Amino acid sequence: MPDSVVGTFAEPGVAATAIRALRAGGFTVQAALPAPYPEVVEAIGKPTSAIDLVTLPMTLAGLGAGVGLVLGTALAWPLVTGGQSAMAFPPLVVVGFEVAVLVGTLANLAALAVGIRRGGAPEAFPPWERLDGDAIGVAAIGGDAAEAERLLRAAGAEEIRRAS
Repeated sequence: MPDSVVGTFAEPGVAATAIRALRAGGFTVQAALPAPYPEVVEAIGKPTSAIDLVTLPMTLAGLGAGVGLVLGTALAWPLVTGGQSAMAFPPLVVVGFEVAVLVGTLANLAALAVGIRRGGAPEAFPPWERLDGDAIGVAAIGGDAAEAERLLRAAGAEEIRRAS
């Protein structure tokens, strides 16, 4: 991991201000949060996840499988329905929805298990003992360390430390 400057904040609004200033200064920014504060998550940007790329297509495939199950069953075992269609709409909706939820959930679980098994970067955030509590850590990675310190101080960081 390249050299970084880490600042701690007690308030999420102040941390979000620091993140915006660092991003405007051209730094790569990471944060360690004790809770998912919306203003900090918004300042960092929406995190990307490969799980989204697995769950939606598999849910749609489950919907297709559920509808196919109902239609296939109606065609394979034709029943006398008193002049009505054997392929009614309500079973399509109910079974299609349930199979879509089942397949989507299992795909999400499998993708999550694979992601956990692969693990993340071992040094995703610079290690620092102060971040074990309720502090919000903001790391500015790369760039001029002195400028990062200045921006963190200007935003109101409680503590600043250089990590390598």
